[in-house]
Amino acid sequence: MYFIKNPSLARYIPWAIWLCGGVFYCYQFVLRVSPSVMTKDLMVAFQVNSYVLGILSAFYYYAYDALQIPLGFIMDRFGPRRVLTFSTLLCVIGTFLFATADALPLASTGRLLMGAGSACAFIGTLKLATLWFPPQKVGKVIGFTMVLGTIGATSGGAPLAFLLEHIGWRSSLLIMSGLGLILASAMWFIICDKNTSTVNEISFPSARELGKNLVQLLKTPQFWFIAVYSSFMYVPLAAFADLWGVPYLSTVYHIERKIAASAIAMIFFGMAIASPITTYLSDYFQTRRKPMILGASFSLVFYIIIVFIPIPLPFMYILLFLTGASFTGQLLGFAAICEIIPSSMSGLTLGLTNMVVMLSGVIFQPFVGWILDKSWNGKIVQGIPFYTLANWKLALLSIPVCLVIALLLTLFMHETFGKNSTKDIG
Repeated sequence: MYFIKNPSLARYIPWAIWLCGGVFYCYQFVLRVSPSVMTKDLMVAFQVNSYVLGILSAFYYYAYDALQIPLGFIMDRFGPRRVLTFSTLLCVIGTFLFATADALPLASTGRLLMGAGSACAFIGTLKLATLWFPPQKVGKVIGFTMVLGTIGATSGGAPLAFLLEHIGWRSSLLIMSGLGLILASAMWFIICDKNTSTVNEISFPSARELGKNLVQLLKTPQFWFIAVYSSFMYVPLAAFADLWGVPYLSTVYHIERKIAASAIAMIFFGMAIASPITTYLSDYFQTRRKPMILGASFSLVFYIIIVFIPIPLPFMYILLFLTGASFTGQLLGFAAICEIIPSSMSGLTLGLTNMVVMLSGVIFQPFVGWILDKSWNGKIVQGIPFYTLANWKLALLSIPVCLVIALLLTLFMHETFGKNSTKDIG
């Protein structure tokens, strides 16, 4: 690679390699949240109710979640270059199948492949960070990674809704499939698995060592407190921002989906701006636990207002922005976990953590849809069920409950900042 052989460009190597993973994380986020602006189109195209739509959307999470631990093993054993490139191609195939599907089983298969391909986007990018950056910079890199992810999530909202109105949802997804091919090519030629500038070359652990590490990890209480906290903190994003937020705001404020999508985008704008600030302040004050407590507290207050207290739409934009900013306490969970495990286990640990986090999407996307259908009075508008404000409040009640649990879990966490992750856990 020319970058490595040219000393004047050597300092840019880590950022160039990380950026490939970061752009993939951005790309898969567009795919993840895209159903939120297609709910009516998908319900009409496949003739399904909200519960089935929630299951269809959650097919992404089924594959995403199931592959986290295997991908953690694979990432630690073979390195991120081949895994990330192949995963991008899976996203391309899945997006193409979903865009061309004329029946629910084929659409579900496409959504499943999207999730399978996206499964290593976050842990792969963080693996690149642990390979190419010193430990004290990993928190900042996680923050920048979240910025790219929120850019993708924002692009999957109002901009995608605008595109849908002009060329339709199928053509829009075909464009996304083509962009994925370009990204896969770039990743193959730019990413390197090992930081060759270091004196001690990184060696990937054997399968036996990985198995031993997994057992050690599962026996670590602090891992579970942090991972489950992160999972419950992610519920508002998985259930609300990723899928049900747009139709909820459309119902409450009687607005078009592109306007509702622009409001939901404020959540991701808040995350994009607050992510690097949160990680910087966390490093500056040398604490992970306190920002995680504050994040859960503010998220709970803001979300109760969003669901249960009527406010004018302009104030809702502001509140959604603040809600997104408060969610950044969740990303510190990944930094905290990286600080209590050795770097040789980073892929496995991040995979297991991400699996626990993404269970929120597996469970709560269809759960909210199920509550909507169970409380529905049978009214049909323009060929799809119409849900009242009371239906929405009941369905979304589970989210503040999850935030209360996340806040309670912080009582059992230890401070991890400055921990030496080069020694074994246990």
